[in-house]
Amino acid sequence: MIHFKDEQSGSVTKTVQTAESSAIRRIIQFIDAKETEPFNCGYDGKMFFYSKGEKIQEVDFKMKNDTCNHFAFLLNGKLMNTKMNSEAVDFLDALEKGMPYY
Repeated sequence: MIHFKDEQSGSVTKTVQTAESSAIRRIIQFIDAKETEPFNCGYDGKMFFYSKGEKIQEVDFKMKNDTCNHFAFLLNGKLMNTKMNSEAVDFLDALEKGMPYY
């Protein structure tokens, strides 16, 4: 599940859900990118990954600022930040605009 939000108000503007394994694998590939320094520039959304109905991972993301686009998540209790590439930005942008497939 992906929540896109308005950074100014913090309210969720769109929610996208999928159980399609190819889409989930693609998103995981984007997140599993080169680690980067922590950013302090807010977030445009949050992803939730579930397995058998239980939340297994939560990922914050920034996708609307070329100098700050990234993913942030806890891995084994450590805050990780990975760089979001332009393909990931395009993929998430397409989902936010209601296009089911990128």
